[in-house]
Amino acid sequence: MTDNCIRPSKRPGYGTLGRPINLYANYFQLTFQPNLQLHRYEVRVSRSEPDAAVIVSRQVVTQVILQLLKTELVQFQESIASDGYQNLISSRILPCCESPYIVMYQHDCYHVTLLPAGILQFPKIYQMLKGDTRNQGPPLTEAHIHALNIILGHQPKFSPHIRSAGTGTYLNLDSRLSLGSGLHVLRGLFMVAREAQGRLFVNAAPKVAICYDDCPLDKIILMHMRQNGPDMNKIVALLRNIRVQLTHLGMRKRAGKFTLRLKTVAGLAAPGDGCGLTYPPKVPCLGAGAKEVQFFREPRSQGHEVGDGNAWGSRKRKRPTLEGYITVFEYFRSVYNITVNDPWLPVVNVGSPSNPSYLPAQVCRVIPGQSVAASIAASQSRQGNCIDTARRGIRSTSASHIASIETELSDILGMSRPNRGANLTSFGITVAQNMARVSGRILDSPALEYRQGQRASVRAGSWNLRGMKFAGSTSVSQWTYLWLATTGRSHGIGPEKALLEAALQKFCAHLKSLGISVPEPRRPGFNVSVTDTALRRENDADKLAHALAAIGESSMSFLLIILPQAAEGLYSRIKFLCDVQFGIRNVCVVADKFLRSNDQFLSNVALKLNLKLGGVNQKLLTRSLDMISEGKTMVIGVDVTHPNSGNLPARAPSVAAMVASVDRYLAQWPAEICTQPARQELVTQLGVLLTSRLHAWQRWNHGKLPESILLYRDGVSDTQYGSVLSVELPQLRKACKDLYGSLGLNEPRITIVIVGKRHHTRFFTPTRTNQRNGRSSHDTNPPNGTIVDHGPASSGKVWDFYLQSHTASRGVARPAHYVVLLDEIFQSSPNDPQARASPNPVNAIQALTHNICYVSGRATRASSICPPVFYADLACFRARFYVEELLRRSSRDSGYGLSPDQLQLSLHANVRDTMFYI
Repeated sequence: MTDNCIRPSKRPGYGTLGRPINLYANYFQLTFQPNLQLHRYEVRVSRSEPDAAVIVSRQVVTQVILQLLKTELVQFQESIASDGYQNLISSRILPCCESPYIVMYQHDCYHVTLLPAGILQFPKIYQMLKGDTRNQGPPLTEAHIHALNIILGHQPKFSPHIRSAGTGTYLNLDSRLSLGSGLHVLRGLFMVAREAQGRLFVNAAPKVAICYDDCPLDKIILMHMRQNGPDMNKIVALLRNIRVQLTHLGMRKRAGKFTLRLKTVAGLAAPGDGCGLTYPPKVPCLGAGAKEVQFFREPRSQGHEVGDGNAWGSRKRKRPTLEGYITVFEYFRSVYNITVNDPWLPVVNVGSPSNPSYLPAQVCRVIPGQSVAASIAASQSRQGNCIDTARRGIRSTSASHIASIETELSDILGMSRPNRGANLTSFGITVAQNMARVSGRILDSPALEYRQGQRASVRAGSWNLRGMKFAGSTSVSQWTYLWLATTGRSHGIGPEKALLEAALQKFCAHLKSLGISVPEPRRPGFNVSVTDTALRRENDADKLAHALAAIGESSMSFLLIILPQAAEGLYSRIKFLCDVQFGIRNVCVVADKFLRSNDQFLSNVALKLNLKLGGVNQKLLTRSLDMISEGKTMVIGVDVTHPNSGNLPARAPSVAAMVASVDRYLAQWPAEICTQPARQELVTQLGVLLTSRLHAWQRWNHGKLPESILLYRDGVSDTQYGSVLSVELPQLRKACKDLYGSLGLNEPRITIVIVGKRHHTRFFTPTRTNQRNGRSSHDTNPPNGTIVDHGPASSGKVWDFYLQSHTASRGVARPAHYVVLLDEIFQSSPNDPQARASPNPVNAIQALTHNICYVSGRATRASSICPPVFYADLACFRARFYVEELLRRSSRDSGYGLSPDQLQLSLHANVRDTMFYI
């Protein structure tokens, strides 16, 4: 059978290891009447003549459909559900006229056309779900599930107290909680219908959305800078793609009507903007203010016309001619008679990087109802406690999470109050009021070993390093430090010199206590003044690059870099210079934390440093690693990330990373990274990445190659499982065939496991109990090591299981979802009689996946996802810094910048085979 024909592995059975535990899953059983029949209609909404060519917004379409149900179709209202845009579901046949329905909304006339799109039959499906297989009817298709989701979402979609925010997500507008920085939180629920093991369920999970406040844009920037500092890259990420109303211009007249002038923020004014223009703008640095940013005004023979910002819909008027380069500040003062109140605030770009259009934030007002991207919301670290409080629903009882989800689901579905219009009852659909019960198992934590057989005391998935020495470490010949100070702060001299010396002594002593043989740092270290311009990552030819170049030539084992603050821009630039340009193994700390460090802080730094130097932090006993301990199996992690940060242009390429073990202890995981076309999830150079990792394995293992490859793949949705087997697996096969074949060796056995993190399945304990693993009595999260492989959450179509390997520090624990797509290692194969099969392959892969979560080297606790995926994610995140720097440099040097196809990532030889990304 060819790889193109391979289907996901079938489940060989269920796991049996561990102590049993009863759980609740956030799934609610859905039932329907045996004779349910649903009619589907396609909805088309257009403006009446003469405005038929005007595109109708989605928000308006939703309101027009609501008006249609209240007027023309009022007699069918209780039997109709709609997604508010393109689809309508009815339990009755609707009158479909040749002429469209005419609907009035806000004094405008709209035409609504309903087109029959088929009938969904449920009686046969009802029999199938009941277990009657004698007369198999049509299968339960995506169309059936889609129709059920439309019915579930109809009530919240048209409720004035609930806002729909993406597929299946509904936010309660009455739950608003301010976060500061111009942001607020809305709590709600994610809710979709799913089929699982012969039954239908509604999967309902708590949802929190971070939204922009309805206020002027300059207010949001000011509040953000007060609470998070002046990092312009974070401001770019916060503002990108936000929709704003322009307050300095009058309303635009379109199709005989006045409309607001709206724009989308592309970012901040930045060097390199408009580099292809004849007269490009002059922007000294990212985040430059209105008095610094200049743009070119073409000469005109007569006064040009502009809108009057003092009156809505006013007529245009003449203004004096402005020619040549002019600042944004002067332009708005001369043309619009507007004085920018805070000219030091960054100028925003509402055009594009290639064709910029600059505005002071003062004349932009945020359009209400916009959500902040999840990746940006997570960066608002100082509001983390507020966000977590919102997630927990500000409750403290043992059953809070269960009760909260059950109550919110009832409210959103309209079951707790009478509602006009369609509801579940009118369709003959019932959703259970209580969560489904499932059975799980608790796997025991593996034993951890440090130097000279020292055993760590593992409790609730965590342990400490007190009295321990790392299992293995390399000797350090020489090292030094680089002290970075902003303008106005002493350079490790004067009052801070004594603090720095004491901190360095304490750092050395702590490393020695953990078993790292380290001499005193070479003194004096390097001191560099970092200006505000450098912090904004504007100029590469500065003292920082020269200092690192000198350090790179001095053969240091590692460099301790002391940062003035936690500025992402400065940090990412340092990592590019050290990892790509000069090849310096380094570890970064923030000055204030390092000068006043405690043992826990120093231990966290030592954990990363020992891995970067090639050491082994902790080991698992041989029995915990099963076949891995034989040193013949390479474990791989693969991930792909896409440009989603405000620091990167939309054209920036995606980044793929592969990390792979090289020893039997799973301690060292060197990585290889590459770029690929933007937004492409499947890895296009997987064979190249694997070949590089196989060569690394050879270097570490005296020229030998692994007999088996266990690959954990992150970032793949359930709709792409087949593509992994048809696109990525052949690349792996070819790479192995080429290398192993050239040496006359048999190709390795391959097992592929997909790791899912972005799902909505949660488990809860039914009662509060004092567990022996140290959990608090009010915690309804399952204990660490909980595994679930059957029930409503598990699929009957693939071999999967959920594993919560960690103890959640706060909030609701999210288990990782593992799907075994292909298994040639743990099961016997007729094509490979020499393969050593496990007595119970399900137990083997579950136990191994759980145990390796304890070899994560960055912390003294079990990781929430297995280290191969965790490390691959870190490598991708680091590679994004390199991409950003390369794009910025190419734009500065050439004026145009590299295309994604031309951009190549290449690590320095000194760090290529290290855990540089940790």
